[in-house]
Amino acid sequence: MARPRTTKELHRLQIQTVAFMNALRLRVGAHNPSQFSDWINHVSEPLGWSDMKDSNKWYKYFRGNVSQVPVRMLRLLKEIFPDASNLFYEGPERLWDAMWTEDVRALWHICNFSGYEYKNQDETESTCFMGNALKFGETTYNFECDLILKFKIYGEIDFRLFTESVALYRIHKIINEIHRTDEIGPYRCVKMCLDTQKVTNELKALGIYNFIHDEIISTEISRLNNEQCYRASVGTNDVTSYALDPFSHCSITERMEVLRIN
Repeated sequence: MARPRTTKELHRLQIQTVAFMNALRLRVGAHNPSQFSDWINHVSEPLGWSDMKDSNKWYKYFRGNVSQVPVRMLRLLKEIFPDASNLFYEGPERLWDAMWTEDVRALWHICNFSGYEYKNQDETESTCFMGNALKFGETTYNFECDLILKFKIYGEIDFRLFTESVALYRIHKIINEIHRTDEIGPYRCVKMCLDTQKVTNELKALGIYNFIHDEIISTEISRLNNEQCYRASVGTNDVTSYALDPFSHCSITERMEVLRIN
């Protein structure tokens, strides 16, 4: 595997590695790298692995101290965690795909949802609520309404919904580059998820909260500065303030009135 070509690519690789190691640590119930090393030594003994705790093998990966994809490490861990490669490259709940892929079909796959509108609806007649089978405005409307209602009812939002909101935001960005839309909901959805305690705690546990927060904010500031139609739809002169807190510009309650959510 080629080494990262830019500082940005290297930083992303390091963040991927940190998140990967912490995701596995959390999965096995370890509170720190030392406990994870103990666990690995125990389960890998039948596999004939050498003692890796004394060599501090895992610690550098927890620190993200890599200069290229750690292929050998992934090959080893795949013997214990069959999904290791997918977790590393796609991210927890496909977060890296949502944030970085340029494949629009992959983004739609993340935020594509069909369900049932009424009780006892025929299984062969499920309704598409999100996806490229709908107009983009219908998808964003359905997603934002559903997210707001979940937030109002439960007070928290699942990590999976955060990933879906990021994918939808990326699709919005791609569409706006070739055809103007009036949508402002996708970023509000991302920020609503990111600001909930559950998502914040999970990102912090993975060791990537600051990175994710900063990349999302900087992307929105860049969009508002460079996409005049998007900025006009948002209706703000202070792009940094809006990116940091879109709800001070238009509260969730006010947005519910706009969306006609009862």
